[in-house]
Amino acid sequence: MCTRRKRRIAAIMTMLALGLLVSAPWAVVSGGIGYTEIHGSPSLEGIWTTMIPASPEIASINSFVIDTRGPEGLAYTVVGKHAQCSPTLLGFFPESERVSDMLGNCVRTGVDTFEFSVLWHGIKAGGPERMGIGQVVFMGVMSGTVQLIDADTLHFAGTISAYTPDQDTDGDELPDEGAVPLVCIPGELTAKRLPMFPSCEPTPIPSP
Repeated sequence: MCTRRKRRIAAIMTMLALGLLVSAPWAVVSGGIGYTEIHGSPSLEGIWTTMIPASPEIASINSFVIDTRGPEGLAYTVVGKHAQCSPTLLGFFPESERVSDMLGNCVRTGVDTFEFSVLWHGIKAGGPERMGIGQVVFMGVMSGTVQLIDADTLHFAGTISAYTPDQDTDGDELPDEGAVPLVCIPGELTAKRLPMFPSCEPTPIPSP
């Protein structure tokens, strides 16, 4: 039974990984000269967005808000928004009705490279005994490395994993230290820095 479950979630996570790979074209730097070689150490701070294909007709919008935790730019706080993400992890956790924001950290490892890790939860509605707070159905982790290709483009390469509630024996809603995820698959994506948008000329509204 456990083997069948692992195969099922592996197939689902592979679909997600393929979507990430499709959305992750490799960036080419002209003449082999990287952005950081000219401008020094860039900052990750900002809002980054990417589209992850979930099917031929639908793409998931994912955004990451990254704030520095000091003027040195060595550590960052990450909040991920995935409004169109499947709350059931593409059907593997059918009881899950919504997903939390992604929360995590990013630590600089080089001039333009960083270690990245975020956690999110699949949640089902809670009853009176839980004060309507909800109950965790699964824990998702996305971790790996981030490289700034240029000032407005970052590339993530790493893994996406899923943990079950029985892998949280101390009840802190985090996977236990040393817990082996139900499945772990590779994934990557390219995100762009959210720009400022100009205002437009208002469209005339006909008089009634």
